[in-house]
Amino acid sequence: MSGSGKVRVLITDGMAKDGVEILNRNPSAFEVDLRKATPVEELEKIIGDYECIVIRSATTLTKGLIDRATKLKLIVRAGAGVDNIDVGTASAKKVPVMNTATANSLAAAEQSIALMFAMLRMLPQAAWTLREGKWDRDSFKGYEATGKTLGVVGLGNIGRIVAEKARGLGMNVIGFDPMIQGSILGVPWLKVCGTLDELLKEAHIVTLHIPKSKETTNLFNSDRLGSMRDKSFLINCSRGGIEDENAVLAAIDSGKLSGAAFDVYEKEPPVFPQKLFTHPKVVCAPHLGASTYEAQDRVALTAANQIVAYFGKNERTGVVNAKEVWSS
Repeated sequence: MSGSGKVRVLITDGMAKDGVEILNRNPSAFEVDLRKATPVEELEKIIGDYECIVIRSATTLTKGLIDRATKLKLIVRAGAGVDNIDVGTASAKKVPVMNTATANSLAAAEQSIALMFAMLRMLPQAAWTLREGKWDRDSFKGYEATGKTLGVVGLGNIGRIVAEKARGLGMNVIGFDPMIQGSILGVPWLKVCGTLDELLKEAHIVTLHIPKSKETTNLFNSDRLGSMRDKSFLINCSRGGIEDENAVLAAIDSGKLSGAAFDVYEKEPPVFPQKLFTHPKVVCAPHLGASTYEAQDRVALTAANQIVAYFGKNERTGVVNAKEVWSS
């Protein structure tokens, strides 16, 4: 802690005001440094001054940064994915890493559904022609979602919400998750496939809702894409790099896939120009899955309450490395 006995909290990528206010209600307990963005060069200089750090997707906590954080007692990821945190290094230093896993699930699920419709009906492409002063109806004949089979890869919080919403749209829904064997209790309409390849052969549309790891990086390479149903579609609203972006473009150009939609990318922010963003059969958004006012409020409130509970009562809600740090 600082010399005043306060916990110094660094928020690197912004936080909704309701969450900040929770921390500021305890001025004797917390000293909050709220920043909209923190370049890595600046973070290297200051990270050693804080007991708690709150990050979003724009900040990556590498081993080098965590090693510099000599006072660090808690890392909070204001969001679900922790692939931008070296959890192993944090665990070795007995630093809990918390996330707000369910706070933005609804927003990410709705973004996936929105991308699906935009992709099937080519809405962004059609809208752009109007901006250019063209009335082109013939180039944008699309597909209906009703009656199609949606394959949900990853049946965690977001995947299950997507499945429920797709069912309400009149779609057939199948899923795959290596952690789930057999059917999901109470969800008789959701067929859980035994293998990923089984799902890919049946699904007209495949949507990804899995974390990025060594096992899932480039999971959808050219071979995996080749095993998908002919003329099918791919959506990724989880983490960039789960699919090989160039392989996806090649599959579309060859006619294997009919289109794709992405909210996340292997490199963020990406290097421009980017073929993915200009392909006529691809719909892209700049990682907006959790970017709703409601989701950001929930994430901020969850993160702030986790910090207060941890430093006030040693409660460890949402710890992703619990086994390694629980005894610290």
